[in-house]
Amino acid sequence: MKKQESGQSLIEVLAAIAVTVLVILALVTATTISVRNMTFASKQSLATQYAREAIEEVRAFRDSDPDSFFAGSCPSFEEIEGFTRTVTCESNVVDRVRVIVTVTWVDAKGTHKSNLETYLTRW
Repeated sequence: MKKQESGQSLIEVLAAIAVTVLVILALVTATTISVRNMTFASKQSLATQYAREAIEEVRAFRDSDPDSFFAGSCPSFEEIEGFTRTVTCESNVVDRVRVIVTVTWVDAKGTHKSNLETYLTRW
Protein backbone atom coordinates (compact mmCIF):
# COMPACT_ATOMS: atom_id res chain seq x y z
CA MET A 1 0.00 0.00 0.00
CA LYS A 2 1.20 3.46 -0.97
CA LYS A 3 1.30 6.12 1.68
CA GLN A 4 -0.70 9.27 0.75
CA GLU A 5 1.38 12.42 0.70
CA SER A 6 0.03 15.74 1.92
CA GLY A 7 1.39 19.29 2.00
CA GLN A 8 3.16 21.55 -0.50
CA SER A 9 6.04 20.57 -2.68
CA LEU A 10 9.13 22.77 -2.86
CA ILE A 11 8.31 23.77 -6.46
CA GLU A 12 4.85 24.99 -5.47
CA VAL A 13 6.30 27.06 -2.63
CA LEU A 14 8.92 28.62 -4.94
CA ALA A 15 6.25 29.40 -7.54
CA ALA A 16 4.08 31.11 -4.93
CA ILE A 17 7.06 33.16 -3.69
CA ALA A 18 7.94 34.16 -7.27
CA VAL A 19 4.38 35.32 -7.99
CA THR A 20 4.31 37.29 -4.72
CA VAL A 21 7.64 38.96 -5.52
CA LEU A 22 6.42 39.91 -9.01
CA VAL A 23 3.22 41.43 -7.63
CA ILE A 24 5.16 43.44 -5.01
CA LEU A 25 7.66 44.59 -7.65
CA ALA A 26 4.81 45.75 -9.92
CA LEU A 27 3.21 47.69 -7.05
CA VAL A 28 6.50 49.37 -6.11
CA THR A 29 7.14 50.33 -9.75
CA ALA A 30 3.63 51.75 -10.18
CA THR A 31 3.96 53.73 -6.95
CA THR A 32 7.36 55.12 -7.96
CA ILE A 33 6.04 56.24 -11.35
CA SER A 34 2.98 57.82 -9.73
CA VAL A 35 5.09 59.76 -7.23
CA ARG A 36 7.44 60.94 -10.00
CA ASN A 37 4.51 62.12 -12.14
CA MET A 38 2.86 63.82 -9.17
CA THR A 39 6.11 65.63 -8.33
CA PHE A 40 6.52 66.80 -11.94
CA ALA A 41 2.92 68.05 -12.10
CA SER A 42 3.39 69.90 -8.82
CA LYS A 43 6.59 71.57 -10.04
CA GLN A 44 4.97 72.44 -13.38
CA SER A 45 2.07 74.07 -11.57
CA LEU A 46 4.43 76.00 -9.29
CA ALA A 47 6.51 77.15 -12.27
CA THR A 48 3.37 78.43 -14.01
CA GLN A 49 2.37 80.26 -10.83
CA TYR A 50 5.81 81.92 -10.63
CA ALA A 51 5.50 82.94 -14.29
CA ARG A 52 2.06 84.48 -13.65
CA GLU A 53 3.45 86.36 -10.65
CA ALA A 54 6.27 87.75 -12.80
CA ILE A 55 3.82 88.97 -15.43
CA GLU A 56 1.77 90.67 -12.72
CA GLU A 57 4.91 92.32 -11.34
CA VAL A 58 5.86 93.55 -14.82
CA ARG A 59 2.31 94.86 -15.24
CA ALA A 60 2.59 96.68 -11.88
CA PHE A 61 5.93 98.16 -13.01
CA ARG A 62 4.29 99.36 -16.22
CA ASP A 63 1.48 100.96 -14.21
CA SER A 64 3.87 102.66 -11.75
CA ASP A 65 6.41 103.93 -14.32
CA PRO A 66 5.05 103.69 -17.86
CA ASP A 67 7.66 106.03 -19.34
CA SER A 68 10.56 103.81 -18.18
CA PHE A 69 8.72 100.65 -19.12
CA PHE A 70 7.95 101.73 -22.68
CA ALA A 71 11.48 103.16 -23.01
CA GLY A 72 12.83 99.62 -22.64
CA SER A 73 13.23 99.09 -18.90
CA CYS A 74 12.18 95.64 -17.74
CA PRO A 75 12.38 94.35 -14.15
CA SER A 76 14.68 91.42 -13.40
CA PHE A 77 13.89 88.45 -11.19
CA GLU A 78 15.83 86.20 -8.87
CA GLU A 79 15.96 82.46 -8.41
CA ILE A 80 13.15 81.06 -6.26
CA GLU A 81 13.35 77.72 -4.46
CA GLY A 82 15.16 75.87 -7.25
CA PHE A 83 13.35 77.69 -10.06
CA THR A 84 14.89 80.35 -12.30
CA ARG A 85 12.69 83.07 -13.81
CA THR A 86 13.77 84.91 -16.94
CA VAL A 87 11.77 87.91 -18.12
CA THR A 88 12.22 89.34 -21.61
CA CYS A 89 10.54 92.54 -22.73
CA GLU A 90 10.51 93.19 -26.49
CA SER A 91 9.15 96.40 -27.94
CA ASN A 92 8.63 96.32 -31.71
CA VAL A 93 5.72 98.75 -31.79
CA VAL A 94 5.32 102.07 -30.00
CA ASP A 95 3.24 101.70 -26.83
CA ARG A 96 3.21 97.88 -26.97
CA VAL A 97 5.64 95.52 -25.24
CA ARG A 98 5.77 91.76 -25.59
CA VAL A 99 6.58 90.16 -22.21
CA ILE A 100 7.92 86.59 -22.19
CA VAL A 101 8.45 84.83 -18.88
CA THR A 102 10.33 81.53 -18.76
CA VAL A 103 10.59 79.57 -15.52
CA THR A 104 13.05 76.65 -15.55
CA TRP A 105 13.90 73.92 -13.09
CA VAL A 106 16.06 70.81 -13.10
CA ASP A 107 15.21 67.37 -11.77
CA ALA A 108 16.42 63.81 -12.35
CA LYS A 109 14.81 63.75 -15.82
CA GLY A 110 16.57 66.94 -16.98
CA THR A 111 15.71 70.59 -17.45
CA HIS A 112 12.07 71.62 -17.74
CA LYS A 113 10.46 74.96 -18.42
CA SER A 114 7.18 76.80 -18.33
CA ASN A 115 6.61 79.77 -20.65
CA LEU A 116 4.03 82.53 -20.49
CA GLU A 117 3.70 85.40 -22.91
CA THR A 118 1.58 88.54 -22.99
CA TYR A 119 1.46 91.96 -24.59
CA LEU A 120 1.24 95.08 -22.46
CA THR A 121 0.09 98.39 -23.93
CA ARG A 122 -0.46 101.92 -22.72
CA TRP A 123 -3.97 102.29 -21.49
